Amino acid sequence: MIIGNAVHDENGGARNGKPGDQLQASTDDYKGEVKLQNFYMNKKGWNILRFKKERYASIAAKLMKIACSNKHIGYSQSDRYGIINKGIDTKEDTNCDCSSLVREVIQETTGKNIPDFSTENEVKVLQNTGLFEHTIEYKAGTTLYDGDIIVTKTKGHTAIVVEGMPRSNPYAEPLTNVTSQANAKKTGCKNYIYKGEGVQWVQYELCQHQFQTEIDSCGGIDGECGKGTVSCIKEFQKLKGLEVDGICGPKTRSALKE
Repeated sequence: MIIGNAVHDENGGARNGKPGDQLQASTDDYKGEVKLQNFYMNKKGWNILRFKKERYASIAAKLMKIACSNKHIGYSQSDRYGIINKGIDTKEDTNCDCSSLVREVIQETTGKNIPDFSTENEVKVLQNTGLFEHTIEYKAGTTLYDGDIIVTKTKGHTAIVVEGMPRSNPYAEPLTNVTSQANAKKTGCKNYIYKGEGVQWVQYELCQHQFQTEIDSCGGIDGECGKGTVSCIKEFQKLKGLEVDGICGPKTRSALKE
């Protein structure tokens, strides 16, 4: 998992850095003031903000990657609004900090004016835009998707996932029912699968319908349909007014794709 973020100025500090990225050595840039890096678990913990629209997520990931490899974008809290005035594709040296960079990426992604924020109030401000799903608390094993915005639970840092799980389902849709062995026996279902890529397809789609936390708690997108996945299928069926049997058949799959 790769994130893009603004981290520090050329002196390793937060203020009074020169415009432009004096530490950038190459593209893709993993050494600069504004750079790509492997996802890490911040000691303050992360909250995840996920775009409702898949195309916004894809654009945001691409724009953040461009920003991280633009040698004209450096870091300084003293000049954090430079990026707002110059934009991601600037050819003039400018600066940003982590939150102003994320703000500009969202503005260029959506074409909307986003109110100013810091990491202290970022979740509240962005949720009020109506552009994002409910906030998810990151826990070990939580799936991160392209374009997810991560922000520390308390004042600290923010970044955007540029290489995570694709928002489009990467798994093949099953051609038969998906349920657990126990539920198949209980319901009398004869034709079904309980493991493999078809199960991953169902688990992925359930995450897209805001069952991320529940799927994570039963092993993530692991291709094993057990009690937890069946419970999520039932909850989804209940929400959609379908027969609540815990079997992901044609009607449930169709609803998942909506």
